[in-house]
Amino acid sequence: MSINEDDVKNDSDNDLGDDFDYQPNAEDDDVDSLDSTSKSEEVCGVKRIADLMVEDIWNLEFRIEDEACQFYNAYSCWHGFVMRKDDVVRDNQGRIISRQLVCNKEGWRNMRYLDLDNRSREARSLTRTKCPARLRVKLDYGCGRWKVSSFVESHNHDLTPPQFAHLVLSNRRLTVTDKVQVENLHNFGVKTCHIMGYIAFQKGGYCHAGFTRKDLYNHIDRYRQSKVKNGDANAAINYLIGKLNNDPPFFGKYTFTSDERLEHIFWADGQSIIDYHCFGDIVAFDSTYKKNKYNKPLVIFSGCNHHGQTVIFGSGLLSDETTETYKWLLETFVEAMGGKNPKAVITDGDLAMRDAIKNVLPDATHRLCGWHLQRNACENIKNPNFLHDFKGLIYDNNDHRDFDQRWAAILDKHNLVGSTWMEKTYETRSMWSHCFLRDKFFGYIRTTSQCEGINSLIRFYVNRKNTLIDFMHNLDRALKEYRNNELIADFKSQFSEPVMITSLEVYERFASCYFTRNIFKEIRNEIQRAGALNIKVLSTTLDKVEFSVTALGDSAKDRRVEVDRGKNLFSCSCKMFESRGIPCSHVFYAMKFENILEFPDSLIYKRWTKNEKNEFISTEMPVNDDVERVLKFRVGALASNCNKLCDIACKDLADFDEVQYELVNLILRLQSRKQVKESQQDKGHSFTNYECTVDDVMDEKCDTPHVQIDVRDPFPSSMPCGNKQGSYMALFTSMHRTL
Repeated sequence: MSINEDDVKNDSDNDLGDDFDYQPNAEDDDVDSLDSTSKSEEVCGVKRIADLMVEDIWNLEFRIEDEACQFYNAYSCWHGFVMRKDDVVRDNQGRIISRQLVCNKEGWRNMRYLDLDNRSREARSLTRTKCPARLRVKLDYGCGRWKVSSFVESHNHDLTPPQFAHLVLSNRRLTVTDKVQVENLHNFGVKTCHIMGYIAFQKGGYCHAGFTRKDLYNHIDRYRQSKVKNGDANAAINYLIGKLNNDPPFFGKYTFTSDERLEHIFWADGQSIIDYHCFGDIVAFDSTYKKNKYNKPLVIFSGCNHHGQTVIFGSGLLSDETTETYKWLLETFVEAMGGKNPKAVITDGDLAMRDAIKNVLPDATHRLCGWHLQRNACENIKNPNFLHDFKGLIYDNNDHRDFDQRWAAILDKHNLVGSTWMEKTYETRSMWSHCFLRDKFFGYIRTTSQCEGINSLIRFYVNRKNTLIDFMHNLDRALKEYRNNELIADFKSQFSEPVMITSLEVYERFASCYFTRNIFKEIRNEIQRAGALNIKVLSTTLDKVEFSVTALGDSAKDRRVEVDRGKNLFSCSCKMFESRGIPCSHVFYAMKFENILEFPDSLIYKRWTKNEKNEFISTEMPVNDDVERVLKFRVGALASNCNKLCDIACKDLADFDEVQYELVNLILRLQSRKQVKESQQDKGHSFTNYECTVDDVMDEKCDTPHVQIDVRDPFPSSMPCGNKQGSYMALFTSMHRTL
């Protein structure tokens, strides 16, 4: 027999378990197991580890070698030292027949590690003291048990006091439950320091957590690395491909540089594309978010839905902020949205982005974001009183002829004559002041709340340590939060009725029936303001009448309202309906004066109605001459409903069985119906199946210096062109996978 030394391993992954059995003598075969976590308890007459004498340890027997390791590990934890596996003895067949366990301070550090001249970092503290404490067990062939053959109790160093026992390396580890909980909290965006505090609170203190803050950080680092085994960029591309498999309308596109590094990337899921076609008349995008490991600009395309809430249309990560890069991004965005251009665009004022918009979206009205403008004002003009006056220039609903007078007054008031920043800002006044843009529809995006809200959400979900794949996952979670907000708002609008509080109840009740709850509240505020107005008829013709509407006690605030009685049209000089899509208080007072009891259709901006999204899906889909787009929208609509069905049915076995049964029957009915139709068409006249055009996933050649890849193959190339069976089975399979 020969003696071989195992590699010494002393880390928190050395899991020796919690339960073990020991026998005080060879005849006792029915001794209950002793749990190392219950060191202070005495069970069924079995001695506690703290009460074991040297003679007791010499009489111990173990069924297997691991039980001896578990016992000595528990013994070492109780007495304040760390166990380490030492040498083993093997028989001729390589089986271990003897194992020695020692104190981790046994032996000396090799001198060659102390005399290194080219050391890159400071040497670790010395921990070895040639401690003699040990336990050796040998296999007794006669009874098949492991018996103690050598035991040394004494140490030549101080033992760890009980208050420090939880800091000993062998006593620290994350359990499976800990790991799952930590990873879920990390995925949700909770900071590591907060995770540590939460678990310590949950377990009754840091001493009972079972691990230290450093252990937690190490585990999260390993967890992050496990998600990017083949590289961060490759993981991000695989993420896009995975999204495409579960979401056919999903669009993703990215480019490589000449040295095959990921350059730009853009993605938008099917729901975002549908949202854009519903609410994409105004698009805001901002490149100021740089919360990622590579400090690359993140551009988020956003808008507002029929509740006035933020909705995300797509996201892009760019390598730089040049005009050419922004042109690529805007062209890709328009391509993802089926060629539909927005009517208005709101940006942070970046010059390169401004040039790209002129090239790609020449017909869109370009507005500078008020929130970013205020932030720039705070940075360039160190005067807190100036910001209040400046906000009035941005948002007040005045005529543009009054702008120059107010601007000059602000320059004199705050001694800003000659300021370079003020001069540059004045040159772009037609892009940020509401008085120049009030006849253009911007909904609620003109205010600061949207950009400020996105900034706040990005700060919550994303941090600068995020890898690319973490970044994309976290943005996806932020997107889900926005969609959950929309779902809650839909529920409130559809299934609750507000209390009528105004004197013009006929207008208020109509608005509550047609408009979403958030928009209704804005309209109700205008109805209430109508009570504090005065009106005077200026002129009357056969079908038209013009009114002068003034505020009670302030005749200087004069608004002109024109009413076309024949066409039932209304217009006001305040331009609220043109800029925000809701009737103003001046129009409501004119309606009251004209004794109009019905809410005119001309004042219903369908974008703000409760059923705007559902009506779009059913009636505003692309026409049939674009087969690919039609199929994409249909698949997106079906997938959206199937996702809701999956979420409900997967939680109960009976519901799952019922849904699965009904789906299979539905598929069979549709297949049978299609076969009948095809048979009838074949009898009446010749029929040619259309072909689905599918873009190539990878361009073999590219005129530009980078390779461009389009992750957009909404329909499997193997799908029979004239037969929908493949699409329905794919949809069913996708749902089954989700369940």
